[in-house]
Amino acid sequence: MEEPRLKLYFREVIYQNPAAKKTSVCGVFSYEAQNIEEARLGNIYIVGKISNLPPKKHKSFDFMLTVLASAIKRDFYADPRKNTLEALESALQGANIYLADFVKKGHDEWIGNIDFTCMVFAQNNIHIGQTGNMLVYLLRGQMMTNIARKFSIMQKSDPIKTFSNIASGTLEENDRLIISTDDIFALASAQKIKEINLGGDSEDFYDFIKENLKGQKQTSQKQEKSATEQINSLACLIVDVETKPPAKKKTKPKIVEPQNANLDLQKLANTYIRISINWFRPDFSQPGSSRLVNFLSRYAILNYFIALFLVAAIILSPYLVKKIDYESKITRIETMISRIQELIDKSAIALAYQDQLSAQNLLQQANDLTANIDSLSANLPQAAKDKIEKDFEPIKNRLELQENTINNVVVINIPEEITDLSQSTYSFEPKGMLVAPGMIYLFEMSSGFIDKIDLENSQTPTLSYLSSKDTFKLGAVIGDSIFLLADPEKMYIYEKNGNQSISLINPNLENTANIKDMDAFNNNIYFLDAQNQTIRKYAISDAVLSGSNWLKSGSDPNLFDAQYMAIDGAIYISKSDGTIFQYLQGQKQKEIKPKVSPPITAAAKLFTKDGMKNLYILDAQNKRIISVNKENNFTVQYVSEKFSTLKDFWITEDENSVFLLDGLKIYKFGI
Repeated sequence: MEEPRLKLYFREVIYQNPAAKKTSVCGVFSYEAQNIEEARLGNIYIVGKISNLPPKKHKSFDFMLTVLASAIKRDFYADPRKNTLEALESALQGANIYLADFVKKGHDEWIGNIDFTCMVFAQNNIHIGQTGNMLVYLLRGQMMTNIARKFSIMQKSDPIKTFSNIASGTLEENDRLIISTDDIFALASAQKIKEINLGGDSEDFYDFIKENLKGQKQTSQKQEKSATEQINSLACLIVDVETKPPAKKKTKPKIVEPQNANLDLQKLANTYIRISINWFRPDFSQPGSSRLVNFLSRYAILNYFIALFLVAAIILSPYLVKKIDYESKITRIETMISRIQELIDKSAIALAYQDQLSAQNLLQQANDLTANIDSLSANLPQAAKDKIEKDFEPIKNRLELQENTINNVVVINIPEEITDLSQSTYSFEPKGMLVAPGMIYLFEMSSGFIDKIDLENSQTPTLSYLSSKDTFKLGAVIGDSIFLLADPEKMYIYEKNGNQSISLINPNLENTANIKDMDAFNNNIYFLDAQNQTIRKYAISDAVLSGSNWLKSGSDPNLFDAQYMAIDGAIYISKSDGTIFQYLQGQKQKEIKPKVSPPITAAAKLFTKDGMKNLYILDAQNKRIISVNKENNFTVQYVSEKFSTLKDFWITEDENSVFLLDGLKIYKFGI
């Protein structure tokens, strides 16, 4: 009989005593699989606490706890080829390295003060790694067992050995797990915990904890002694093992009267003035007028002063209301600026421990707050706006620098200008650029000329005439020679010494409008035919280029709307929506997704050659060049304020320099 597929349903409690000194931090973290590969590895549940913190270190160690949990999750799901136990061992070893690195940076206060449990659930089995004095109770039938006894509670002084062993077991339906810091003993003994759980459901135990913590809060506020020990912090995870969600108790719904949360200061001021007028106005129709009214009615001068005061209040009230509103906005903006600085600092810590995802999420929060500040300051007086802008400018610069660091953005401040064609005595509109040893060649679609630039004398480009009736759409380089596509049947070949020849293309390409790109590899020319959704390969001979389809299937629908191509043995294809595919031996292998922000969303030129470590991408839409390592996908982005109209680029064979065609200018910069 097949075992039932069990699921975990959990409730979590995280408590920090607001009246106590912040000497500890705690947390509960749950990470559930997001796809099929992760589901095979399982879900992660973490409960942790760091105690005895030095003054003013609360926020740093709270963030450390969060990053530690995030690092475990990242390493656990990093390699789907591993089994669950191997993945957990790898993740805990990564956590040890993270903690050791934290100590190297001078943060060793956590040693001997960390209590931490990491549990993985997969296919009805659990695997637990733990350090410190944690409670892991398993309730089954009428029994309650503390699984944590299998671990030594002795804190290890060597950070690299913080997590050193794992306990495993199989769960059964109706089991219950309680993972908690030992602070829970301040609320109930082990026997009491057992009685509550065996006599009721998990919701009863959850309510018991919440009610007793509420009592702790009230006692702390009154500064009275309690029968139970005061709790600084507590983290607890209550887990039900079921095949379907546990039934919820029915509770009488609360009726909440709608309330208007907005405070209309203008209306409030007007109401105050109206009440004041009514209070001072004499009502002679009433025989029992107040003594104040009778007194004021005798002295007209006082009435004038009162009237003057009321008129002034009426006139000034809008300005007072506006001033209060401005001051409220300025206070909120100052709070947000402080929060942004805190987020930037946390992002830097996350990045130091290679947790790029957490770092990016923190910076996204900072960007959201920046947008809120811009919105709030829009209606402030100019003087207030100028002060805020002055105070906020260095923080914006820090935020931009941190974003560049996270996204591996390299700013090219002053790229070397090779030449500026706008200064030439003739008109030439380059469509593409080819680089051969010592030379740069530019070609245009409106003439049969090419523009040659000798890199030893780059300020004096030279026009060379090739054809009176043909123009050139695409080109490629083999050795010292350039190959230029003229029409479906003809290829021009131009050598460095000035010799030129023409080769016929057989079979012909039907229509050059269908050919989106061409490249050369291993003495062959390849054409990207988007119309026929194929790649053509032609061998080079003396007078004829002979070729056929390179794809094994003849055509591939994935090549629809393909725009650019690069070859290093494998063929890389870029589509109009920014998608990049790799083909190998005539078949599509995978999609390449550079981890960049903003993402690539338009057609991007590609460049690579045999022996190069990286694939290079010219993202003209976002004015940047991106390099993606072919082995580990490590990504770097190159940007510059000088970039404007990026047309084409070329990477030197040693991958140390980039030539860039930007409008009518050619730049060079190192990478």
